[in-house]
Amino acid sequence: MTPTDNLTSAFECLWEAKIYLLRTVESTDDDMRTKLRIAVTDVAATRDRIEKLLIELQEKPAPAPGPRSE
Repeated sequence: MTPTDNLTSAFECLWEAKIYLLRTVESTDDDMRTKLRIAVTDVAATRDRIEKLLIELQEKPAPAPGPRSE
């Protein structure tokens, strides 16, 4: 996999983690809900940082191929 593929997968995993955490928030008590909301915020912030890195990585030109050895 390319670096872009790996970073895209990481982004998608964080997106899913946020969704699962939000589902968990809906079915827990108030004390746990507060802790989970903090985790949701952390995951969302990390996902946003990964998204920016992904955009940055996609904007960089690919390295020039090296000389062929035959």
